[in-house]
Amino acid sequence: MASISAFDAKTRFGELLKRVARGEEIVITRHDKPVARIVPEDGFRGEQGRRAVASLLELQQTIGRRTKEEPLADAEVRSAIEEGRR
Repeated sequence: MASISAFDAKTRFGELLKRVARGEEIVITRHDKPVARIVPEDGFRGEQGRRAVASLLELQQTIGRRTKEEPLADAEVRSAIEEGRR
């Protein structure tokens, strides 16, 4: 994954779009800190989206089973929240 400063991205935007169209991901930085990512349109929606949906459905089923048997413990809720933030 390539990284480029915001100034360079502004001046070479057309070139960056060509690279992204070929499948490359580009991270744009400001003061050496990542602030944005340019990804191919199909690539982002595809696999990442499928993984996110599958993970959410699995969590929904787990919670559904647990609430019928016994409520979730506070630690389990906190753990799920932290896992979602990663």
